[in-house]
Amino acid sequence: MNIYISSSWKNRERVRKLADALRDCGHVVYDFTDPKCRKAPEIPPEMFPEQFDPAKHLYAEYIHSVPHWRAAVEGNQEALQACDAVVLLLPCGNDAHADWAYAVGLGKKTIVVGSPKAGDRTPTHLWADAIVQDENLEIATTLYELEHRRER
Repeated sequence: MNIYISSSWKNRERVRKLADALRDCGHVVYDFTDPKCRKAPEIPPEMFPEQFDPAKHLYAEYIHSVPHWRAAVEGNQEALQACDAVVLLLPCGNDAHADWAYAVGLGKKTIVVGSPKAGDRTPTHLWADAIVQDENLEIATTLYELEHRRER
């Protein structure tokens, strides 16, 4: 199965560990934290410290001000179109959720893994084919079930 992991740069160690575990199970994995997977330069938030501030910026100008962002988004879009399933590793932010929601719209199998930050909730997670707590054992079993459900 070709799997896309969507999450936050803050989860980069968890993303790498999950990607390695899924590869060990024979899956092809798109891991945005791995330079070998991406066609565009990495864009962790610490690389672009100036946060959007509506008092200082026009959003359209701000979002177009970093060419790396467009390249990353286009690379992610291509990887999402090519994948069979998307794993949304929580907690994460808007970009990861946008990638996941795009995959839902494409009809990809999706799994939400983990929990949001305390006080957060996203009812659209109900669009997922599965919501699991454990990113290790439980996700492997769920992917197996989704893969075989799709083949029927």
